[in-house]
Amino acid sequence: LRWINYLRPDLKRGNFTDEEDELIIKLHTLLGNKWSLIAGRLPGR
Repeated sequence: LRWINYLRPDLKRGNFTDEEDELIIKLHTLLGNKWSLIAGRLPGR
């Protein structure tokens, strides 16, 4: 857990970009509330 939260250099932190917001909305429309699938399609998050 420490590796994922603190040491992983490619992990994006902070707010979602506008592009990420649009992608989340699009994926939610397609997949519904399957957040683990949606999260898997957000690289680095």
